[in-house]
Amino acid sequence: MPVRRIVTGLNDQGRARAVIDAPSPHVTESPAGEITEIWSSAESPASYDFEGDRAIFPMKHDPLPNGTICRVLEMKPGIEIPVDTPSEVILQFAKGAFQNMQSDFEPTLESVQRHPTFHKTDSLDYLVVLSGRLTMLMDDDAEVTLEPGNVVVQQGVMHGWRVEGDEPVRVFAVLVSGATATLP
Repeated sequence: MPVRRIVTGLNDQGRARAVIDAPSPHVTESPAGEITEIWSSAESPASYDFEGDRAIFPMKHDPLPNGTICRVLEMKPGIEIPVDTPSEVILQFAKGAFQNMQSDFEPTLESVQRHPTFHKTDSLDYLVVLSGRLTMLMDDDAEVTLEPGNVVVQQGVMHGWRVEGDEPVRVFAVLVSGATATLP
């Protein structure tokens, strides 16, 4: 489903206007769903002087240092890996998927044995579930089921995702560049 994005800026008289009002053309599709890139920044504080389209495309899984990424994810239901699939095959698939997303994360045998989507980023992520049911898989083996309206603050920790039910899940996400999470 196309994601309409409205990006504001200033006209020649210094008055607010919509500089972009159209569906984002920056969509990455995969068998598991699609990711629509909305906007990004590569500096903090963010600059408002940039003309043009600041969405990173092709997509990059992680924000640039001192940067942000705004995106909408749509995850398909029913993606199942047969239980007899060797972990080494799942690992190669996961490595390819994360490389295709230009991710800084390198899947390991341990991460894919927990779940093929298990990963972490060096970012502070704000996620809002817009539709569908999604389970967040945590590193301590806990599972948190999310429904529309739920908000997740993901602080750079290992996690994975599993779509629940028969309908796709839509999530609005803002990723903010951060430092590696450490023990308190």
